[in-house]
Amino acid sequence: MNYLIKELYRHLWRTIAGISGYIIAALFILLVLSVTRTNEKDSFGILKGTGTHFIAYIPSNASCCVSCTGESANGSLFAEGVYTMMLNKDIIKSIKEIKGVKDATPYLLYKLYDEKYKAEISLGGIDTGSIATKNNVCAATNLIEGKFLSDKQNEIVAEESFAVAHSLSVGDTLYIYGGKMILAGIINSGIKPGKADIYAPIEDVRSILKYKLKCISPGFDMNIVLVEVEDARIQKSVIDQLKKEKGYLSVSSYNCYEPASEVMTIIEGTSTVLSILIFIFLIIFSAKTQLTSLMERSREIGILKSLGWSNSKLSSQILFNSLIQSLTGVSVGILLGVLIILLMNIYQIRLFNLMEFNFQFNSIPVLIILSLIGGIIASLFPIIKLYRTKAGDMINNYL
Repeated sequence: MNYLIKELYRHLWRTIAGISGYIIAALFILLVLSVTRTNEKDSFGILKGTGTHFIAYIPSNASCCVSCTGESANGSLFAEGVYTMMLNKDIIKSIKEIKGVKDATPYLLYKLYDEKYKAEISLGGIDTGSIATKNNVCAATNLIEGKFLSDKQNEIVAEESFAVAHSLSVGDTLYIYGGKMILAGIINSGIKPGKADIYAPIEDVRSILKYKLKCISPGFDMNIVLVEVEDARIQKSVIDQLKKEKGYLSVSSYNCYEPASEVMTIIEGTSTVLSILIFIFLIIFSAKTQLTSLMERSREIGILKSLGWSNSKLSSQILFNSLIQSLTGVSVGILLGVLIILLMNIYQIRLFNLMEFNFQFNSIPVLIILSLIGGIIASLFPIIKLYRTKAGDMINNYL
């Protein structure tokens, strides 16, 4: 060990050059990870929830919820423009048990031709507290005027397009669906799979269908299941599993999850590829430094071999020399990285005026391991050369 330390000091500039390579590599990898991981966190928060919803229903060629006479003869349960069948509430539990499903909730969607408005008016019965409802149908965040649904009966909210088309305002009374409804609010839900003209709590819609329209049906649980998935990257597997277990169900999704999943995969791979490239250059630089060191000390090592030093002993000197440099370099690089990131945050320096540098503490063990691996790999080339070259050849080549 004393000989090793002396060698490091005796060839100080070469030692500094070797350590500098690890400092620069560790610093660059740390900065790259601090930006990309922060970008992943910010982007994934949006992308993971993009398109993570779909609706499931059973299509039918005839309405199963109409009376033979009266106003409801012009109405029907529907989804995606086709008639649907009623679903039992037990299906919610079975769908929630599928791995990757975050939430599943019932939805009643009914359309009825109204003579006064000369149009079919669709009514959606929703569970206002469900995230699956928020992403598949509507939510309080979509409100643009008035208030969202409350516990008051006969209160509804309407889509902005429907309200504008029929000159409706908040507080108006609509005489539709076998009674009167008060327009409590106007929303703009955007493009959603379960979009309707007007919305009310699902219990109110069940009551309307059963008692006001007197629909003939074995139950009024739902005709659509609204499903929310945990992550856009697993939505396809969730849909495939649902179709496998319940082949009678049709599924409708806008497939926004597909580009979101692809983008997340690209982002995940970016930092990994950059770190690998920096690591490769580090190994090349370190190996070149070690080979240069071996060439400079060729005569000296040849003399040591001729005096009886074994290849294993000389190899251990080269290996420990490389490991000491790598460990010192990565330690200094991490400290410099922490200092630089700290100063950037204090002075609010941003990459492209957008991306922050946030220190990733979990990257420290990775950097240390990578540097040590780099030191080991870099020392293999001179060690192999050492074993293949005789002592006399090393002395003669130097001369």
